[in-house]
Amino acid sequence: MIKPMVELSISVIGLLLCFILFHHFPRLSKTRKKVDIAPSVSVIIPARNEGRNIANLLNDLRKQSLPPLEIIVVDDMSSDDTLKIAKSFAVKVIKIEEKPDDWLGKSWACQKGADAAKGDFLLFLDADVRLSGNALFRLIKTRMEVCTTISVQPYHQTKKLYEQFSMIFNIVQTAADGVSLPWKKTTGLFGPVILISKNDYFSIGGHQSVKNSIIEDIALGKALDKAGLKYNLYVSEGDISYQMYGDGFKSLFNGWTKNIASGASSMSFVNFLLVFLFIASLISVPSNVVLYAINFDLLWLLLYCGLYLFWVIVLFFISHKIGRFNPLAIILFPILVLFFTLVFIVSFFIKIFNLKYKWKGRSISGKR
Repeated sequence: MIKPMVELSISVIGLLLCFILFHHFPRLSKTRKKVDIAPSVSVIIPARNEGRNIANLLNDLRKQSLPPLEIIVVDDMSSDDTLKIAKSFAVKVIKIEEKPDDWLGKSWACQKGADAAKGDFLLFLDADVRLSGNALFRLIKTRMEVCTTISVQPYHQTKKLYEQFSMIFNIVQTAADGVSLPWKKTTGLFGPVILISKNDYFSIGGHQSVKNSIIEDIALGKALDKAGLKYNLYVSEGDISYQMYGDGFKSLFNGWTKNIASGASSMSFVNFLLVFLFIASLISVPSNVVLYAINFDLLWLLLYCGLYLFWVIVLFFISHKIGRFNPLAIILFPILVLFFTLVFIVSFFIKIFNLKYKWKGRSISGKR
């Protein structure tokens, strides 16, 4: 009887922790009051094989109600038509011919863009980000109100069936970064959207200070913390969105494999414990539904079916705060949890044994 009660306790605690982990979703400023003197902003877009995305973002940027000072696209040795498409727009294009061996991911491209920027503020955008016409205004207005670096998790617009597998990752990422906690216990920045003053950026050494980090956004947040510089995180309602890993299931698997174990190792103990119990409950509830159904234990089966229904309701609420996900995927969440667990095990295995990640045609050491 002790074991069932322990499992039930874990299941209930994990559910109740949702009210802490997802206490609130901070949003960008909604005020429509005009900005009298807007800061000069240089938009920097690191792009590697982003031919399917780059035109959409550049079109969004030229429709902004508050336009940036300049737009800089840094072509990171693309093998597709990214460079050609970028050059067809009235933007500054920097082509990287080679990257130093000790620089990982997009950090080198970000640094090259920052070095060439003229604005007082730097806005780093991933190429798959989409912006409404008022998005840049809201970013700048929020920055002027809080006077800190700001970073935004875009709203996840899913378009293909396989993209539903990102739901648990998106939810866990939100919880792990601490953006929705009732207290400030954040892990780092959100890589897709970072608005930072040029002075703050170069005072922490820019991307050069995190050049060997697989998840440079978290590392940048830690660099800001170390320098005593504050930052605020936000979750977008849709003004800022993205379609993650739109190139296929393989890109989704490789992308989350690259990030998940490294992200877990960067979390504070408190955040890690809360997220661990949250995931444990997600696993425990459907597992026990199956177990008690097989054993024909009606009382326990009804109890866990009730908890399962509760989880569906909670996941529906949380997921719709951060993205557009299919209701059927939410109902069948155990399949997504199983995939999440598999990816985490693979990512952890790669990190522990110092194997190689494959990402956008590059091999990255799991130890970085």
